[in-house]
Amino acid sequence: MKELEVFKNQLNITELEKECLKLEQVSCPVIHEFADGVYVRKTMMPAGTFAIGKRHKYRTYNILLRGKITVFMGEHLPVCEIIAPCTFISDAGVKKMAFFHEDTEWLNVHPTNETDIEKIENAFIISDTDFIEVKKEG
Repeated sequence: MKELEVFKNQLNITELEKECLKLEQVSCPVIHEFADGVYVRKTMMPAGTFAIGKRHKYRTYNILLRGKITVFMGEHLPVCEIIAPCTFISDAGVKKMAFFHEDTEWLNVHPTNETDIEKIENAFIISDTDFIEVKKEG
């Protein structure tokens, strides 16, 4: 039954995200960088921003270059404060939520030779619709 609780919490996060999307959105520039076999997505988040990220299909390597955040990274982990510089791994399937206390630079690192952003997102991101369909079947 623990899986059912996780599912309920993830659905609540999806509902929260839908409500947040009704509010004025903040500009958070994204820079895409590539090296041999590696894609790095760099996002700049202004201080005072609350953000809900995308669900990744795989565990993801994160680098906080600059800033201070309070972040939720899944039901099995406590909400924590992270101060840059810091590296950490987030679990697959988790929709991270964070409040940015300071201007922040956050990187996600993905192993791929692909350079088409749409194809990369299809390979590494779980849509909320896909997540709900998978959970309903399981």
